[in-house]
Amino acid sequence: MTEKRRIRPGSRLLLGITIVFGTLGSVYAAALLADFALDLMGVASPPVRLGVKVIATAAALPAGFYLVERAFLARNRTTFRKTPGP
Repeated sequence: MTEKRRIRPGSRLLLGITIVFGTLGSVYAAALLADFALDLMGVASPPVRLGVKVIATAAALPAGFYLVERAFLARNRTTFRKTPGP
């Protein structure tokens, strides 16, 4: 009754690569957005700017990881659909 799931060739490597680049992209995007928002507000203090960037980056890391994980779960869900039995 148990079905053996097949893993796509290279799927773990692809997941690792996308997690790394998704994390780097989310850190970069968070720093850019925080810098842009601080420029709009007119904040010039370097410690405040750094603190806001750190907080934005810390919030963006789980979000980037979550988006990559959801993309791979959706990819696997379409691959391993159960077919109706006889």
